[in-house]
Amino acid sequence: MNPRHRLHDAFVLHRRPFRNSSYIVDLMTQDEGKVAVIARGSRGGQGGSLALLQPFRLLQVGWGGRGELKNLHAVEPKERGYALTGRRMFCGLYANELMVRLLHCSDPHPEIYHLYQQLITALSDGAEEGRLLRSFEVQLLEQVGFGIDLHQDSAGAPIDAQQRYCYHPEEGMVRLQREGHRSLAVTGKTLEWLRMTSEQAESSILVEAKQLLRRVIDAHIPGELQSRKLMAQYSTIQ
Repeated sequence: MNPRHRLHDAFVLHRRPFRNSSYIVDLMTQDEGKVAVIARGSRGGQGGSLALLQPFRLLQVGWGGRGELKNLHAVEPKERGYALTGRRMFCGLYANELMVRLLHCSDPHPEIYHLYQQLITALSDGAEEGRLLRSFEVQLLEQVGFGIDLHQDSAGAPIDAQQRYCYHPEEGMVRLQREGHRSLAVTGKTLEWLRMTSEQAESSILVEAKQLLRRVIDAHIPGELQSRKLMAQYSTIQ
């Protein structure tokens, strides 16, 4: 098959204006990883490809070109969009931004594609947001090479549920020796929960897990995540 005529399953992660009437669109595809395409002439109206190039909708897309920035030439709906509204929509946008910032173009990650599809499916089905996001963050970081060892500390000792640990980007989880850093520490119980995240957890564990993973992500993504700001603004008006 001519590569130009090949269609790929894809989700829109982000789009931004380009020149007078076009968009640059970041796609997450099943077989090519993250792909950046130019959707030419798609601005200025709500018909055609613009109506399809929306987040949380499974599409089939085709592109051409030799450079890193491809030319979009086909887009078709494959399934109806996932119904994410309110806070769940911002959770989805947060996952999208993480992938835009952490993934390299044309680096296939079928595991991440399926992980993402599972996330937005569960969000649309009403599953608990915090547990879903923590699970997604842990697995995404592992897939891109930034995972943390949840089984042993920086000294090689097994994680102890009764101990407290601090995260250091160069060392991993360091067993807390002094009480002065307790605000930055997590319990071994939280680290044990993060290995699976399949079970419900008490609120203190969810809070610690969120704080820990934010520190890990911030160590690898420079600058502020816009989706976090949007989620915080949304929360203040509820």
